[in-house]
Amino acid sequence: MWLGLDDTDYLDGGCTTLVFHELLNALPCKYGTPRLTRLWPFASRRTRGNASLSVELFTDEDTILPWLEEYWNEKLVPLAGKVSNSEHSNRKQYPSDPGMTLFAQQPDEDYYWKAVRGEVTFYQGGYQWGGIGRIGAAASCAWREHSTTWEGIAWRKGERGVDKDVLAQVDGIEGTFLCRDPRTKRGLISPRGNCPIMFGVRATSFDVASHATNLLIDGSKPTIGSRVFVTNQASGDHIEGTEIDTVLDKEVMPGGHVLINKKYLAFSESGELNKICQWLLPGDRFECIGLSYENKIHLEGLQILDSTQKSRPICSCGTRMKSMGRSQGARCPACKAVNTEGWEFKKRKIPIQGWVQPAPDKRRHLAKLLL
Repeated sequence: MWLGLDDTDYLDGGCTTLVFHELLNALPCKYGTPRLTRLWPFASRRTRGNASLSVELFTDEDTILPWLEEYWNEKLVPLAGKVSNSEHSNRKQYPSDPGMTLFAQQPDEDYYWKAVRGEVTFYQGGYQWGGIGRIGAAASCAWREHSTTWEGIAWRKGERGVDKDVLAQVDGIEGTFLCRDPRTKRGLISPRGNCPIMFGVRATSFDVASHATNLLIDGSKPTIGSRVFVTNQASGDHIEGTEIDTVLDKEVMPGGHVLINKKYLAFSESGELNKICQWLLPGDRFECIGLSYENKIHLEGLQILDSTQKSRPICSCGTRMKSMGRSQGARCPACKAVNTEGWEFKKRKIPIQGWVQPAPDKRRHLAKLLL
């Protein structure tokens, strides 16, 4: 059987991973590896981290249904209806609306793909409790783990604090990733705000995530528990494919955002990605990935395929030629020499070869590392 949970948190508090951890600790049956699933980043009712949880249960309906019904009413119903406003965004905030689902078999995989790439409605079937959270809960159950990473999460008892030297040690372990910003060495594993998470350390295997979690717990302020989840983070599942295009126009907007072809948007906070977009000129060819939202593609990666500078040729006398008219070549204004081609083409040296992505602290949880 498959159990899912979502939407127990809000901006100023709560944490669905902790709620799920406590639920797992209380279960009257054995269970599989807990799963943390990130979904479509632009979902209208998305939670703070847009993560849902699920797990396989090794039990039967007669045993687990009465227990879940009691647990839902006693522990999860009181978490509904909490809301707070954001100090950083004008996006409407919705009250927490927990949802829990139980299925005898995993839901159709197609439901996961729709939920990670767009807005979806409720999944029909199984046993379901609660409100909007049922969407994420069912989508997490439907995930088939094609591309996985791992995250070890610990929850704090009081003040949040992680030893910098231990964090540096963990950052150097082969198999951990995005522990620190490589530019500033600032830690990337601890959230801000009032949520109870002490840290979340990401890794490419369970063993590495477990080892890193234990090291960090020893180097942290007191914690109340920890758990390692298998996740779809860094999978790129939210992106359907790449696009190849040619720069027709470029606009540097107020605040430093760059808009290419009135379609591709690179935010000022995206670091090198924004800089490479500012460098582009009309005629340059590029390949990119990003999420389509409100008629724009929010760029998550870009590589330049070709950049050729076009200019009028320099005459043998040292003067730059000028056009003689449409498709008529160029003439030197000094000595009247003629060049029938009319243009010279010179390859520009691309400042950053290969894929360029936003700064590490500005990437989505789902963003795949591009090489």
